[in-house]
Amino acid sequence: MQSDSVRQELRRSIKDAASRQDVSAVVKLCRTLLATSDKPADAMFCASAFSGIADALTGHLAARRLKAYVVRSVTVEPILPFLTTEAVLSNYVLDLHVGGYGSYVDELLNPQSALARFKPDIIFVLLEMDDIAGRLPELCADGIGESVDAEIEESVARVAQLLRSFRSANSARILFQGCLVPDSSSLGDVGDANLPHSLTSAVHQLNQRLAALCRTISDCVFFDVDHLAARYGRANWRDARMFLASRLPISAASFSAYSRGLIRSLSALFRAPRKVLCTDLDNTLWGGVLGEEGPDGIATGSTFPGNCYLEYQKFLKQLSSRGILLAIVSKNNEADVREAFQVRAADLGLRLDNFVATKISWSEKSDSLRELAKELSLGLDSFVFVDDNPVECEAIRQQLPEVTVVAAPVEEPWKLVELLSAQSFFDAAVVTDDDVNRLNEYKAQAQREELANSAGNRDEFLASLGIVCTFLSALDAPLARSVQLLAKTNQFNLTTRRHSAAEVEEFAASPGGQAVAVRVRDRFGDAGVVGLALARNQGDSCFIDSLLLSCRVIGRGIETALLAHLADNAIKFGATRLIGEFIATKKNAPCADFYLDHGFIEDTSPRNAQPDSVFYQLDLTAAAPASPQWLTLEGNESNEPSASAVVTP
Repeated sequence: MQSDSVRQELRRSIKDAASRQDVSAVVKLCRTLLATSDKPADAMFCASAFSGIADALTGHLAARRLKAYVVRSVTVEPILPFLTTEAVLSNYVLDLHVGGYGSYVDELLNPQSALARFKPDIIFVLLEMDDIAGRLPELCADGIGESVDAEIEESVARVAQLLRSFRSANSARILFQGCLVPDSSSLGDVGDANLPHSLTSAVHQLNQRLAALCRTISDCVFFDVDHLAARYGRANWRDARMFLASRLPISAASFSAYSRGLIRSLSALFRAPRKVLCTDLDNTLWGGVLGEEGPDGIATGSTFPGNCYLEYQKFLKQLSSRGILLAIVSKNNEADVREAFQVRAADLGLRLDNFVATKISWSEKSDSLRELAKELSLGLDSFVFVDDNPVECEAIRQQLPEVTVVAAPVEEPWKLVELLSAQSFFDAAVVTDDDVNRLNEYKAQAQREELANSAGNRDEFLASLGIVCTFLSALDAPLARSVQLLAKTNQFNLTTRRHSAAEVEEFAASPGGQAVAVRVRDRFGDAGVVGLALARNQGDSCFIDSLLLSCRVIGRGIETALLAHLADNAIKFGATRLIGEFIATKKNAPCADFYLDHGFIEDTSPRNAQPDSVFYQLDLTAAAPASPQWLTLEGNESNEPSASAVVTP
């Protein structure tokens, strides 16, 4: 912990930086202060500093501003400064509104409640177990608990009614907090662990059922507060006196950890996970320096310290299994590295073919990362870089600030997995089939590029791929994949609107609405669901709200096929004009001329005066977009729009 003099100096520096509106300095200094101070006064000081520069945070640092509403049956006021502070450190600015104590039923169900009028982006539902399943302690007292299962069933049903009723009238994202397992029970430690219906067992079961419920509700994430409490120690998580006196659910010492947990769960609703982990080799993937010690001398395998590195390798393989791409970025001789993977294959948890790409040379690592980003058609903000060398880490931080840098603890290699898992950059509330198949798809892409280099011309090459486009409802893509595409697609995304699942459902259900996804496969493999379009007929016009395509399949005519599909459906519902919108960002320049390239003309009506938006229109009675001949189309493109994808007036 810092001395009082150091703390006071940091606070003076924060105050000075805030007065100058130097937002970067304020955030950096507050991060330093809070990293080594557990004093509530310091968190409150930082919260005050952040509130004074809120507009600058959203403007200069592009922090996301969120209207947040707390639905609660507990006292939360002392925690709020910590929550707002942790939000800023994760690049959010919260406009917080706290609902009435214990009035959660009315707030969630009443269409005229303060919650409904506030129109939040996110709601925190923070309830105690006695408000969710209050009879459980009594029913579990004998350890037999014949009525425990029924109580859990009824409790989950009540929560389901609350959340689904709210969702039917409100598109705000939902963070629902689970229940805390009591640190002690009347059965004692032995009975609690062995009897079939102990309170511990019942609360675990209740949390599992609540988490499963959250998965069935769009834009809803379950916050496992019990897992967090177990990590920091349940015995110290709650101050019994304060809970009984004021219903404060956690101890003051736990405010920061609790707030970090809430913000980490919130982030899964608003940010897509990073896609690529780039790892160094020497003293990172294995112990020692390969060029000096040779394949037989590097540390890996089942004995210490090699098993520390083996655990890291296994962790990377687990990340790969859920769709995180792995790459090697190392200053080494490539032949030596390949030999090491062959000679020590039995001691390594990864093979070279587990990596989507390798950059093994004596080039600057910043150059290697830029090359990787170009080869994978991904932004640098999709990358995490792990290296033991502090000089290399600092070089990447300065030259490629979009990349997240993790310094491997070379003196304590057993901490690397813990260090990575404690970060939120790979968090995902949902893992789709497309995520799992990502490595195979990138390998298939390499085969396509090899064929492209040998083909005579573009049309010949594209025809040889045997591309099949299947159009389906965005709700069946599944919906989680559609929302994922909206959240993370940047380069070919005409408006970059980050719609929620509930908003996608609104497009699909509204009269004349379209919520269409496209799945693509060819002779090299199935790329999965790679594109999405949202549109809505209004009178004789069809307005395209969103049209986006994964950068992995740009240039194959799929974007044209998706536009043609929208136009075809629009015509079937009586539209004579197609209206497209383009909102320029730092990353979507590749699609700036998309509408002009497809015969649209710039719309000079008053709507084109909207800030940041440029509108285009196409007369569908004169000409409609047509899909390229080399594509095979499946789905409902030649039939009436399906009920799930497009709803007639």
